[in-house]
Amino acid sequence: MGISSTIARSDVGAAANWRTITVCGGLVLMLAGVFLAAPAPFIIDGGIYLDMARAMADDGSLAIAGNGGVESAPALTKYLTHGIDGRVYPQYPSGYALLAAPFYKLMGVRGLILMNAAAAFASIWLTWRIAAHFYAAEIARYAAIIFALATFILSYGFSVWPHALSLGILLASVYCTIAATKDQHRFKQLALMCASGIFVGVGINIRVDVILALPIIFLWLRLFARPNDRLGPALLLIGMVPGLMLASQLNLVKFGVFSPFSYGPSVGADSIERYIPIMTAGVALLAGAWLFNMPKMAHIAMHKFGARACVGALGIAALVTVLGAGGFIWKILHGAYVLIINLQAHDAYFQEGVERNQFGQVLFWGYPKKALIQSLPFLPLAIIPAFQFFRGKNIAGAGLCLLAIAAPVVFYSMSQWHGGGSYNMRYFMPALPFIAILSAAGLQAIAAKGAFSRQATLVIIVAAAIAYFLIQTVGQGSPVLYAPAALYPQWLIAGVLTGFVVAFIYSSGSGRISKFAYCASIFALGYSAFVNFSDFADDAKARAKQHAIASVIGQDLPDGALVLSRLPILLIEAEAGGAAVMIATDDNIAQSLAAAQAFERAGRCVYFHNSMIAKFIAAHLPEGAIAPQPSWAGKHDFPGDPRLAFYTLTSGRNRCAF
Repeated sequence: MGISSTIARSDVGAAANWRTITVCGGLVLMLAGVFLAAPAPFIIDGGIYLDMARAMADDGSLAIAGNGGVESAPALTKYLTHGIDGRVYPQYPSGYALLAAPFYKLMGVRGLILMNAAAAFASIWLTWRIAAHFYAAEIARYAAIIFALATFILSYGFSVWPHALSLGILLASVYCTIAATKDQHRFKQLALMCASGIFVGVGINIRVDVILALPIIFLWLRLFARPNDRLGPALLLIGMVPGLMLASQLNLVKFGVFSPFSYGPSVGADSIERYIPIMTAGVALLAGAWLFNMPKMAHIAMHKFGARACVGALGIAALVTVLGAGGFIWKILHGAYVLIINLQAHDAYFQEGVERNQFGQVLFWGYPKKALIQSLPFLPLAIIPAFQFFRGKNIAGAGLCLLAIAAPVVFYSMSQWHGGGSYNMRYFMPALPFIAILSAAGLQAIAAKGAFSRQATLVIIVAAAIAYFLIQTVGQGSPVLYAPAALYPQWLIAGVLTGFVVAFIYSSGSGRISKFAYCASIFALGYSAFVNFSDFADDAKARAKQHAIASVIGQDLPDGALVLSRLPILLIEAEAGGAAVMIATDDNIAQSLAAAQAFERAGRCVYFHNSMIAKFIAAHLPEGAIAPQPSWAGKHDFPGDPRLAFYTLTSGRNRCAF
């Protein structure tokens, strides 16, 4: 007994040491990343979020700009904004500005990165805790490690984007719900359910798609966790009310629209109109799930009519559904194929910077855009716990994970939304922790069937690294192979892993198959880690270059000047120094001209950012109105870079030259 007690205490001590080392090491890495990352956003969206935080911190305002203090000038709008009564409001939820302002006040842009890094760290911890509720401690550790090292959370944990923040809030909501189902005290259960709803309401004020937590949690409670409890889901909805009211009030102030989901004035709901059918279906599904105890009804039907009759009835219902809504279902299935498997098949929506190259390959800023499995080639590991789920094993844990993965996939598959400016499917971030949990469960199931040494595991990871860098080297040397090298090896890895996973399942975990499946799993995880670390490095490099350019521009542009541009990311430092920025496009050419004329009359300098904008504006002005030769910002640091060319009006050429 004494020896057993000593061993038990030793195990507890080892676990505590592991947690302490992990937490302390994670905090050190988090702080290092905050101070090493370039204090700049990656794309235009991040720039708008930075504007929101800065406006709230400096002026206590929801508006990110006005007319630059120049009489008769219009609102100086940018991409993703609306000009209303002379003020410029972002389309994004302004709860982010309220939460981010103290961080910006404390540390500027690095404060925003710190906020996201802390949220990413919390997300890793919550992934571990959620997994620990349903699986063994070893699986929970695997899940946290896979999520932290083998997914693309890293790229968003040290950025200005709000994805890590909204993910942390979503996971907090899920964790509160799980804790409610585990607690024995009814009052505490209901309090936790209300807290879960509060987190969802807060999250909607950061990113609207946090609303996906509602169907995930609601259906999980009614189908798997607490099918007899109707009060818990109701309190989830009640807890959401303050957040929904805040979002509606902020949109009323900004756009005159009392709606938590508006992206603009009066017709702001247009941006979500394409989702109305699935939202309607979702509300009907939630209402049905709340009214009826589906597991109990299924049990009664099976007992009364028999399994075959019930399966036949379900088959007929599915056939009727397909015949009645076949086009809609096919659209979602095709969208899921595009976003999960093959983004090169995308044909629904393109934007500036996301386009096909001369070889027909979809690229973002010249980088190949990845579908989900091309970022996570270990994804087939999730087949094992999913298969076990359908055989009645760990219904609650696997059911939660499957619902959490399905929600964003179905939602974004409706329009094949490719994630905009990013290397990966950033809109699938809510699914990543749950993919990691299922993958960890699959890996542990394989590892439990054999003895695998740490040395062998390390050798496989090194092999994955060598394979990755060799393949990328080949791709870098050939324009036609560049995209295939970045995308298609992941198909092969995932395909091989799928084969071994299926063989493992149907061989009842034989030792020989297990060894091959384990090797394929570790190789896929290692390759995935290098894919995502490479994307993170590319992201960091791009941001560092943009920050350097923005810094030299900010040093040269005078306070009070107006810049008409389509590259607002490079003008962030200039704005911080007092310059005004407006995006000039075909849609707002009249306002752009009016702004330029108003600033010129006020004796302010007006700049046209690079030759493209100069030619665009010159086509609407008298000949010779714009000086033919530009002033060059940072000409000693970046000689000849076209992004540093600034043209002026001929009338102000001398006084506005750098």
